[in-house]
Amino acid sequence: MARRDREVYDGIASEYRESKQLPFRSAPEGHTLFKLLGDVSGARVYDLACGDGFYTRQIKQAGAASVTGVDISAEMVELAREAERLQPLGCEYIHQDAAEFAPEEPADIVTAVYLFNYAGTPAQLLRMCRAARSALRAGGRLVALNDNCHNPPPSQAGAWAKYGFDRTLVGALREGAPVRYRFTTLDGEDFEFDNYYLEPETYRTALTEAGFVNIEWVALELEPQSRHEPFWDDFLAAPPLIALTADAP
Repeated sequence: MARRDREVYDGIASEYRESKQLPFRSAPEGHTLFKLLGDVSGARVYDLACGDGFYTRQIKQAGAASVTGVDISAEMVELAREAERLQPLGCEYIHQDAAEFAPEEPADIVTAVYLFNYAGTPAQLLRMCRAARSALRAGGRLVALNDNCHNPPPSQAGAWAKYGFDRTLVGALREGAPVRYRFTTLDGEDFEFDNYYLEPETYRTALTEAGFVNIEWVALELEPQSRHEPFWDDFLAAPPLIALTADAP
């Protein structure tokens, strides 16, 4: 993330935390993430771009031996630490740009939930991917969620508004074009921020150069109890989000 992204998230930290209550966070997003993570019992995990620690805590509660969250936003990290003080789980949090994270002990799993889509250039993406790879032991695994670069957004809003957010392309579709997300929380608070579009092949190139193998894009999947609800038809027909996995040889 660039400095501008840090400043944006410092300003919207509380609102972004509230957005975790929107239904898409659990029905497709969380369900897919934990399906891809599988059994985390006893694992060391680094949660890059952890935000307020929403998934950091859930991963620890799922049985991970240790989970460390890393985020560039001081306000986000403070919210995560506050949650840890209120309900101690043993999670640790580091205020640092994830692209500069270099832990002494490698992890079994690195998660990158909406980290890579903050790269506006191939060089920025490569730095993030290299940091993720260096944080993993040989045989470790990367699990990421991302803006769906296979399904670029339109230039006009409206496609996903009923799910509590929307995404629009700012300007022409090109490498580094901003993808603007606008959220409305359940309390009616609006906030927005930008991701950036990079082509799918740019992701594959960066991950490969960083040392990853078995790189796979994975479509988000609905949790079983939601699969017959027509409400999700538009989300699945034009999925705005996608998952990504890769292995560290």
